[in-house]
Amino acid sequence: DLLQFCKEHGIQLQAWSPLGGSAGSVLAEPVLMKAAAAHNVSTAQVALRWALQKGVALVVGTADPGHAKGDLDIFGFQLSDEEMQDISALGQKPAPLVV
Repeated sequence: DLLQFCKEHGIQLQAWSPLGGSAGSVLAEPVLMKAAAAHNVSTAQVALRWALQKGVALVVGTADPGHAKGDLDIFGFQLSDEEMQDISALGQKPAPLVV
């Protein structure tokens, strides 16, 4: 897997448009919605936190100041091991997924 390869070789992986961009979005995925409700945050914040906990550098962009503020507010909660696994499993089925 690319992330593991990067870690093994001292390469910092970056996620550009980690919320889906033109490839589509994962924000309506039930597993993200469940985690967001559990932590009282948005699904975007869950997706960004997941990538951060995976050790991925995030490059997000928005013209909406509210979205920018929310994108930065991902340090006040931590996803559980189970939530991390459930979100990671999204990449195992054919659906748009970041990282």
